[in-house]
Amino acid sequence: MPNPLSRRQLIKLISLGTPFLAGCGLARIDPMHVLIRSDRFDSLDDEAQVLKRGGLYWSEDGRIRVLLVQGDAYERGYQHGKLLRAEVQENLGYMHKQMLKKFKSEELFDEAYERMRPFIPDESLQEMHGLAHGSRLPLRTIHHIHALPEISEWGGKKRLKGLVKEMMDGTLGTSCSNLSANFSATSDGRQYVVRILDWGLHRISRLHEFPLLCVHRPDRGHAFVNVGWIGFVGAVSGMNDQGITLGEMGYGDPEGETLRGKPMPFLLREVLQSAANLADVRSLISGSAGTASFVYLMSDGKSGEAELYVRDRSRFQVYKPGDLVEDGSEIVPPIKDTVYGGHYNEKMTELLSAEHGRLSPESLMREIIPQIAMKSNFQNVIYDPKALRLWVSNAKNAESRAAEQSYTAFNLAEFLKTHA
Repeated sequence: MPNPLSRRQLIKLISLGTPFLAGCGLARIDPMHVLIRSDRFDSLDDEAQVLKRGGLYWSEDGRIRVLLVQGDAYERGYQHGKLLRAEVQENLGYMHKQMLKKFKSEELFDEAYERMRPFIPDESLQEMHGLAHGSRLPLRTIHHIHALPEISEWGGKKRLKGLVKEMMDGTLGTSCSNLSANFSATSDGRQYVVRILDWGLHRISRLHEFPLLCVHRPDRGHAFVNVGWIGFVGAVSGMNDQGITLGEMGYGDPEGETLRGKPMPFLLREVLQSAANLADVRSLISGSAGTASFVYLMSDGKSGEAELYVRDRSRFQVYKPGDLVEDGSEIVPPIKDTVYGGHYNEKMTELLSAEHGRLSPESLMREIIPQIAMKSNFQNVIYDPKALRLWVSNAKNAESRAAEQSYTAFNLAEFLKTHA
């Protein structure tokens, strides 16, 4: 049996033109073949060497796929795309069709991505490239999918036709909630951090059917788990091996919002891979070109610290546990050893004050999150950042909230140790 063609051989044959290809029986050459699309592999043996560094597992309860990716950004993206190819194609293919059906135009996504592209870290560009090649999806599709989170928070969306505005205010309504409680606020004195994602993508997509715990071991930077979905390389929830956790929410539509800045999901990916403490987090967020208006809540399990940041194009504000958060008419009263903010601030103040000293993962799951999550509740994460543990729940279908679903436990420290 002859050896498979190398990339150089394939490119040489293509350069000779169609008549020669037809004569060799190669007229139906596959344009999605990795040796044609990628300049990273010279042979299928090269591809195999990269793939063997990745691994595919399940969470202990069998509910969520756990993907281990290792190497540089392109290699990790390729492992993601190839090891979960069928799922990536099914998930992103359906979602892309629904996005175009709702937004009525591919041009919107092309324009949005081109404005963002100069600000996207090269690591993320390479990872998207690898994901496209591994999954055999067009790179354009991958770019469109990853432009959506920023479009959904962009104040300029109000200038689009009424259908899009209505969808943004309803189906994809975004106004999440976050909190960190520590010391006197919890039942055992441990720090627990909550990230409530209210972003109704389960109403226009099948994203909720494809949850993923993607554990990265990059060649440079910290290991981390991206708590997200198959085919999405940006981060909106996650934790790294330094105990840095992610939480964010959209925050109003102030003047000056733009798509010409670092997109939030790629900024948060950079935090996961690069930050060892909250000083690093502050530097990354304040030093990146702002886009839409966001509130971030980040914690450091090593020190037990947590901080809430208000970030838009023109400002970066920092609040710590016990601080009064005051921004115009928005007032969030201080609670000892607690920092918080969300869609239902008054309700959060009432609940967190009443449960002060009794908060635990169980009470957060049963009592707190169900009362402050919106109808668009898509995902919830509870972090124990000191122990590098987390619990995550996801919406089950278009009619359900993640708040009513079972939680899956994951121990990042144990996983990294077991898969050293």
